[in-house]
Amino acid sequence: MDAMREQSEPQAEVITSELLDRLVLVPRQGTSPHSLLSALRSVAPSLPVKRSTEGFSIPSESAHELLEADGAVRLLWRADARLFAENRAFARAVHPTLRDRVEAIKSGGVVAAKALLGDLDNSEVLDGHQLVNVAAMTLPECYGLCVFDEQGAGKTVTLIFAFDLLVARDVIDIVLVLAPKSMVAEWPVDLFRFKGDLYKSAIVAGTYREKRKALATEADFFVTNFETAVSMESEILALVRRYRGRALLVVDESFYVKNLDAKRTRAVRRIREWCGRAYVLCGTPAPNSPHDLVQQFNVVDFGLTFAGVQVPDDPIVAIGVVQQTVQERGVFVRHLKQNVLPDLPGKTFHRVLVQLEPEQEQIYRALLEDLIIEVRDVDEYLFQKELTSFLAKRNALLQVCSNPVAVVAGYQEVPSKLKALDDIVKELAERRREKVVIWSFYTVSLDAIFKRYAGLNPVRYDGSVTSVTKRRDAVRRFQEDDTTMLFVGNPAAAGAGLTLHRAKYAIYESLSNQAAHYFQSVDRLHRRGQERDVEYIMLQCDKTIEMKEYDRLANKEQAQRLLLGDEQRLPITRESMLEELLEAQRLLGVEE
Repeated sequence: MDAMREQSEPQAEVITSELLDRLVLVPRQGTSPHSLLSALRSVAPSLPVKRSTEGFSIPSESAHELLEADGAVRLLWRADARLFAENRAFARAVHPTLRDRVEAIKSGGVVAAKALLGDLDNSEVLDGHQLVNVAAMTLPECYGLCVFDEQGAGKTVTLIFAFDLLVARDVIDIVLVLAPKSMVAEWPVDLFRFKGDLYKSAIVAGTYREKRKALATEADFFVTNFETAVSMESEILALVRRYRGRALLVVDESFYVKNLDAKRTRAVRRIREWCGRAYVLCGTPAPNSPHDLVQQFNVVDFGLTFAGVQVPDDPIVAIGVVQQTVQERGVFVRHLKQNVLPDLPGKTFHRVLVQLEPEQEQIYRALLEDLIIEVRDVDEYLFQKELTSFLAKRNALLQVCSNPVAVVAGYQEVPSKLKALDDIVKELAERRREKVVIWSFYTVSLDAIFKRYAGLNPVRYDGSVTSVTKRRDAVRRFQEDDTTMLFVGNPAAAGAGLTLHRAKYAIYESLSNQAAHYFQSVDRLHRRGQERDVEYIMLQCDKTIEMKEYDRLANKEQAQRLLLGDEQRLPITRESMLEELLEAQRLLGVEE
């Protein structure tokens, strides 16, 4: 009778959804969906259960309730599903205390941090804000933290010291750093600089065989890129699973995992499940919209901060919702350079307007008129269906402003921006002997710039330079070689992690189509070690869509600062200063 009764009891297998946003109960053979649902409701009446094609789904924030129902309902848990529920139960239990303690450390500053870090080796190496970060990162109940310090404030060294302290306290055994390709080689260098040969590092790069060999080493500090996290997810999972919650995950430049639909975001989230702690590091966590912040918090806290929060699709409306959620529920630290590096020189922005050359203007006008006609001739449905094509044609307008060569075959005229660069480069690099960084988003423009100023011994850093060694050598030459006067780069490749503070001038010949690239590139010069005011020269073709493009980037920067509660200090520009002075003149009753 007992055996018969056991066979008649409802049974279900518990699995995770593909997006890791819920648990799914799949009825076992011989168990009807109706009897399973009845059993669940009898032991957990408040459990939100929704019928799906797979079975019954339970949202992430209620996974702990299913754990409590286990036993009363016979559930067959997959290992990753049980871990999913246990992780969220733990985070839910400690979150209020963790948030209160992190906020107390932030409020108490260096004094509060030092009280918690009596066992930190070489603490004198760290600045006050870095001590605050390490104290928050190493709290006993800490499942992780969002470290959103502004670029150049020293997030890497903060992580290295937190890692060292957690190892000394016997909390973790290894760290896995996932970073952009351009940053992978820098992590072991910094680890050795601050901790010598105390830890063994392994870069997971190269061929598949080389990557497997690196993962099989007895290293303490593993570093790889996001692409490898996708292509070798199973091998990386095998690595972190061996350490049973004693692996630490670090996601460097975490805006790379802002989109849940991206393969790398899903891979990172699956890897995170098997790591006891996770830190995301990013100075520009919301480059495009307030939605960018959501997945970064989710990686750290298993979706707890934004649990039950409906973020509106409209980015303007979403700002308020995300800002309130982050400020009231988020566990994060953020320090601005203006506050933690008060001796860091200032930065100013100059918008230099140039006129399109005659043939260049004809090309621009023709493309613009054709695109206007095309957009007018479609309804919203067809526009959205062909959006990629329309955006490509819009981008062609921006490329014509830079250099029409890639758009119109046989173009021979010297474009207006190259002529403007001639004057600026001659003044700065040739006459004043100032090193100059020139950013451009377009390969043909980089080609033309690099060739045109070959006499100034330029270095190049963009997608055409694939060797990590050559990229590092380019930075070294620019920083150390007095004859190398120009750094010519694409912010998409060189925007993160580089130090170019040998220069005080950066010229933007054209802008990246990704706000994050622009934000990151601005701080390659304006960072720790810079001793002079930094000046940014934005070359823009007058009366073109380039002007709107720059305004769009500036507005996104301000929106991001609003989300994270930053003190609002707008960058000084010619326009802003003139507006301020004219207002002062009007207050005196003086007419222009």
